[in-house]
Amino acid sequence: MKRVAIVGLGWLGMPLGLSLIATGWRVSGSKTTQDGVDAVRMCGIDGYYLHLTPRLICKESDLQALFNVDVIVITLPVTCIVSSNHLDKSYLFAIQNLVERARDFCISRIIFTSSITVYGEGQEIINEETPILPYSKTGKILQEVEDWFFHLKEVSVDILRLSGLVGPKRHPGYFLSGKIALKHGSHSVNLVHRDDVIMAIILLLKCSKGGHLYNLSAPKHPTRRDFYTRASVQLGLTPPIFQRSSIEDHGKIIDGSKICRELGFTYRYPDPDCMPML
Repeated sequence: MKRVAIVGLGWLGMPLGLSLIATGWRVSGSKTTQDGVDAVRMCGIDGYYLHLTPRLICKESDLQALFNVDVIVITLPVTCIVSSNHLDKSYLFAIQNLVERARDFCISRIIFTSSITVYGEGQEIINEETPILPYSKTGKILQEVEDWFFHLKEVSVDILRLSGLVGPKRHPGYFLSGKIALKHGSHSVNLVHRDDVIMAIILLLKCSKGGHLYNLSAPKHPTRRDFYTRASVQLGLTPPIFQRSSIEDHGKIIDGSKICRELGFTYRYPDPDCMPML
């Protein structure tokens, strides 16, 4: 039986763990509260307390049990690491501390969920060969983490750059509802459903070797104006109002087709307008 550890059993990590158990994997994972640990254990996941500050706070015996696996999947959002010092570096330090301890237990395969924010702004179709030039703080932090992974020796790392995540309890109709004078209504929407991310991670876990870099983004890209208006109306909410501009451009479009060509992946939800959210 193959074994996997998921660091971050949250909105993405928990359903990933349950899907892996259903396909025959032995799954361990981390939570930041004892109540959370107890809850995931009731679902069949070997849960352990682990808190990153960015220093690892956990029992050594729990860490040994957590990392008694073949591969680690890291699904920690940047916002989950809180530190009063080195605020811009705390997430990077947390990932470094985590991976260095994992290496102590001879783990040589990691899957890391990054974000398309590393690409910054642009007016082009973006693929994995596009140079990254992050604009946001989150994008710059993730760029540092990715750079560190790329230079990491004796560890094989898969990186998934995720478009905007949607799915159960994350309905896009809430994102912009009621807002007015919004810009970039003609820009393209880059989204991916949680189920597609889970399927992509499982597909990577089945690969004998790592070292992949893939964008994950639904193939269809409606405009922000059309998509968020429909999404708000679907929930009975006040739709957003976008400014009209003399220059209507499509913004950046994330090409997530490389994983399809190389690994035979198929998006279950290729159209954001047809993604289930409940």
